[in-house]
Amino acid sequence: MKLVESPRFTVVIPAYNREGTVARAIESALEQTFAPERIIVIDDGSTDGTRAVALSFGAPVEVITQTNAGVPTARNRGVRASETEWVALLDSDDYWYPEHLQRIAAAIEATDGAATFYFADIRRPANEGGATQWERAKFTIDGPHELLLDATPWVVRPRIPMMLQASVFHRDRFLASGGLWEVLHMRDDTHVFLNLGISGAACAVAGIGTEMTADDNSGNRLTTALGSKTLRYWVLSALMWRDLMERHPELSADAHRVLRRRLAVSHIRAARLALRSGSPLTGLGHALGALRADTPSLVRSGAQRLGLVRPDPDFRLTG
Repeated sequence: MKLVESPRFTVVIPAYNREGTVARAIESALEQTFAPERIIVIDDGSTDGTRAVALSFGAPVEVITQTNAGVPTARNRGVRASETEWVALLDSDDYWYPEHLQRIAAAIEATDGAATFYFADIRRPANEGGATQWERAKFTIDGPHELLLDATPWVVRPRIPMMLQASVFHRDRFLASGGLWEVLHMRDDTHVFLNLGISGAACAVAGIGTEMTADDNSGNRLTTALGSKTLRYWVLSALMWRDLMERHPELSADAHRVLRRRLAVSHIRAARLALRSGSPLTGLGHALGALRADTPSLVRSGAQRLGLVRPDPDFRLTG
């Protein structure tokens, strides 16, 4: 007996000054073999022709214009404006393969919609090596989909296999969790996956759903402005790890240890960058933050560097 109706999707595409790429993203949503009911483009205060390009498609494409507030705010607004049970996210400079939503829909039906989010693989651009996100994360599943009722093991991996552009969320559960944390202008994607995946259900769907591109010439890519070589990136990372630990006191001891180490790593990276930029007080503050977060790990790291203990291959964790 079928317990869920055929899923209904709304597509949400945030866009800021993407007149050169947003049409491709919209077309890929319109060309899905499993058609979405609505495509909502959130024009995040663009000063170019982004809004006009999106409006030129007509129904079922809708455009909501807002003062520039950042991608997390734009995505949340799009999800709130949707009325379907499921919301699929896509970036304005990326595009889907035609059967992406069809595979996600099949997984939703097969699992009776048990997961809060469903995610497919995504191919990274050529300038990042061209590998898929699952390959980079060393993540595989058996069969067309795999459901975890507690996705903690997936979301606390050194590299998570999911990305927003290849994911579909249950609208009400997404909003009930607070959605994307708008305090973060980067790492909001990692935050939402951990927030929903810790003690929550997720489903991996086999196949590449999304092509991530690198041909946007607007100069608005956050990975450039707030990349991992910037102080701001590590400040936001520290904020993210601390918030997740506070939101999820139910974390197992092992998972809590992982997040605590990552918090310490983020403070260490921030301290180094602050010192290099001539901000010793900021650097000292982050150094103290690292000590408060995970003194035992810092002592072990120093001992490993000095050759006093054997390196632990499982010790090194990304921030």
